[in-house]
Amino acid sequence: MKVRIVGAGAVGAVVAWKLYKHTDTAFIVDEERLKRYSEGLVVNGERISFSLIDPGHADKADLLIFAVKNMQLEEAIDESRPFVSDSTVIMSLLNGIEAEEKLSKAFGEDKVLYAFITDLSSNHEGIETTCFSGGGTIVYGEKDNSRSERVEGIAALFSLAGQKYRIPEDILHEKWWKFMLNTCFNTLSAILEADYAAISENSDFIRAVRLIAREVQHVAAAEGIVLSQDDVEEIIRHVTAIKDHGKTSMLQDVQAGRETKNRYFAGAVSRLGKIHSIPTPLCDFMSILLEAKRRCL
Repeated sequence: MKVRIVGAGAVGAVVAWKLYKHTDTAFIVDEERLKRYSEGLVVNGERISFSLIDPGHADKADLLIFAVKNMQLEEAIDESRPFVSDSTVIMSLLNGIEAEEKLSKAFGEDKVLYAFITDLSSNHEGIETTCFSGGGTIVYGEKDNSRSERVEGIAALFSLAGQKYRIPEDILHEKWWKFMLNTCFNTLSAILEADYAAISENSDFIRAVRLIAREVQHVAAAEGIVLSQDDVEEIIRHVTAIKDHGKTSMLQDVQAGRETKNRYFAGAVSRLGKIHSIPTPLCDFMSILLEAKRRCL
């Protein structure tokens, strides 16, 4: 299987590290990255000469994986067009709930699987990526949850490469569950500058999570997705079980002065609330407050 990956950061580099010895794997890069990565990328201390292909020398991918940041998706779509054929399968590992819609508009809904990556703990700086979790778990499936030939083919590849994966019974529910977790915990942690240890010990933080989760539940329902109270309690159990001093990605972005995924989490809830005439005052306020915080640093 010919796998092409857009994005060589904390997600893309780790996925490529799993796959490259077992199948034809290459990064899609622009001219600047082609030069920067020409001597290889370093993953867990190992320098690896991954294959690099710029759009001007494109071949056609069997599986095209998007592993860029949300704000880079439009640019990545343009760079990837020459790699897409009628039979290319497209998978996004971006957080949030909007990437598949954008990819479907760009390439056709029939090409797009729904997916995300979870339980990945890694740091990325320059050309170096360190993964602390042995690689994350890719959760993926067809929009209609059928066990199609392409879903099974990717499962066979992931099994061969040792890439952990899960094919859920309801992929859209899983994506919204992860979206609710990110919206509640990432945004609050960034505003309050709370690491996982602080979160797990702060009952008022958890009270706020439950209030914000209600808004996500209401918007999800309008989109045809049922997020139960059990789902809310499960995201709380999932995050509060982490008691170390690690930090959410959004908190790391704020502290480093980088643009955050704010508009793809709380901001997305606000946008959908307006579309469905559902009030989302807490997500509106969180989104504004986080941007105000960034400008004060």
